[in-house]
Amino acid sequence: KKCYAGLREIKKPVDLVLIAIPAPLVNQVLEEGAQANPKIENYVVISSGFKETGKEGQKLEEELKNISEKYRLNILGPNCLGFISQRHKLNATFTSGEFKPGKVAIVSQSGALAVALLDWTQNISLGFSRVISIGNKAILDESDIVKFLSEDKDTEIIALYLEDIKDGAVFFETVDKASQKKPIIVLKAGKTTAGQKAVASHTGSLAQDEAIVEAVFEKLNVIEAKNMEEFQDLVLFLNLERIPKKGEVIILTNAGGPGVLASDFVGKSKFLKLKKISNDSKNQLRQLLPASASVKNPIDIIGDAAPDRYENVLKVLSLKDSENPFLVILTPQTQTDPEEVAKIVSRFKKNFAVLATSFMGGVKVKKAIEYLQTNGVANFESPERALLALERVISYYQGKIRRPKISFPKAIHLNLEVNLIIQSALKEKRKTMFWREAEKLFGNYGIKLAKSFSFQSWDEIKRVKINYPCVLKSDDPKIIHRWDKKAVILNIRNEKELRSAFGKMKRTTGAENFLIQPMVEPGLEMILGMKKDESFGPVIVVGWGGTLAEVFADRVILIPPLTVEEIKNKLNKLKISPLLRGFRGEKGYNLEEMAKIILALQQVSAENPNISQIDINPVVLYNNGKPNQILDAKVYLSS
Repeated sequence: KKCYAGLREIKKPVDLVLIAIPAPLVNQVLEEGAQANPKIENYVVISSGFKETGKEGQKLEEELKNISEKYRLNILGPNCLGFISQRHKLNATFTSGEFKPGKVAIVSQSGALAVALLDWTQNISLGFSRVISIGNKAILDESDIVKFLSEDKDTEIIALYLEDIKDGAVFFETVDKASQKKPIIVLKAGKTTAGQKAVASHTGSLAQDEAIVEAVFEKLNVIEAKNMEEFQDLVLFLNLERIPKKGEVIILTNAGGPGVLASDFVGKSKFLKLKKISNDSKNQLRQLLPASASVKNPIDIIGDAAPDRYENVLKVLSLKDSENPFLVILTPQTQTDPEEVAKIVSRFKKNFAVLATSFMGGVKVKKAIEYLQTNGVANFESPERALLALERVISYYQGKIRRPKISFPKAIHLNLEVNLIIQSALKEKRKTMFWREAEKLFGNYGIKLAKSFSFQSWDEIKRVKINYPCVLKSDDPKIIHRWDKKAVILNIRNEKELRSAFGKMKRTTGAENFLIQPMVEPGLEMILGMKKDESFGPVIVVGWGGTLAEVFADRVILIPPLTVEEIKNKLNKLKISPLLRGFRGEKGYNLEEMAKIILALQQVSAENPNISQIDINPVVLYNNGKPNQILDAKVYLSS
């Protein structure tokens, strides 16, 4: 084959260049290709040695980005495996093998993991449409790939392994559109401190708040795999099975124990239940099975079952229950013929919407499992793994049909009064607002804070009427957690106690700004917060509040844009949701009022980029008709 000393010498169109040379030489090759005649636009940079290695590598990667921007180049990588396209019979990777075509596209940030997945697909005769390794994602990232795959006719399912998400806002909008067309499976790594450190050294990625990422996946109706085993099971299931519309599952087993385990799993599931077998079907099964068999679901054809019992059950139930997911369990007992049962199951595959198996064991079922795999039947090592994959897919289907359309705001309106307050605080180099400023801020968005009196000296108190009992608090930007600093004193009953409390707080905390609030009637204390995530922008946290909010950690995360209905559904996921709805004769609480505050927080965050965080703790809810009381609100600023 003809060789060239450089890309400029080729002098004819080049579709794609694969680069696998030392990192310091890569950018020179990109420049050369961009300046070639005709220009070369598409590159896969397999080479490692970029931002994942430290400052020098980071500098090389920045140069690569600049070259791409200057010449408008498409670059996959660096630090990646490459890609495989079954349609084009193109293997642009440094791994080899004969791969079957299939419905799933596998996208991996880790090249080594992509190699392992390729080997796994060969081992179980599973196909795929494309495999794409994205590495450091200097130019083309997960959002670009998802957008392409969402329109790819050869791809019906998208499976992503990610260590970070490059641009949360773009990812959100891209996946929102794609997941309405095709199921998207995501395995997100880097969930622990150790994992985040490993991610940083692997691809130079920054750590991300996993609770926020999971909330984003839930909102986008993404199927999240919690580990590699689940990821592979979901890829297997969706590649070989149709997406079921019913969650009423039928279980056929020749062993009581696995049948019980399967029933236990279904009993705990929110999305699955055991299908009730009709009396007509039961009567037919009684004529075909021994008296000791159970014709209830799970159908137990007992340990001495020959292949004909499996066939008889499948034949009867395929007539009326073909739309229900069907799981066939087999253990290799003395009179079992696993290979013959595998052939029977494979023949009936087309008769059911979903027909999966769990042939349990090792040596005795090995050939039978190979037959199932070769003939497109999904086999799982245990019934629970099969049912977990089914549960996740059913959850996706139900989420898809119930999911409201996400409306992205088209314009942001700047509130001039609020902006003046923020700019004034920033000019004073403050990172938090005073209470009176927060009061004006929230007032502009229809939210009323608890009645309060702001002051600095005792002389100011003497000029106003104080209603007792009352509460004294600091209102100093430098004191964040008032309880920890003893900067809150409750149930002050008279002027003498107030004067004593004021003097003590001034001495012990060094505070210069103070608040007096009336003592309020006890109620249900909640916490509301907003923070701006580096990837996804403003997110809202709601949960059980008060001084022990961090201890109980009963919270949900809401991802804007939000609707009242979505907010109510999320509140119902809190552990204290029975209290919110009404518990043991007690009335429930007005969730519309809570939704109103949350929607206001959403608007505040969208319209005021200098507000980085808001903590409202507590907002006291009442179930006796009284209005909610926001007793504490901290607004944090960034320049």
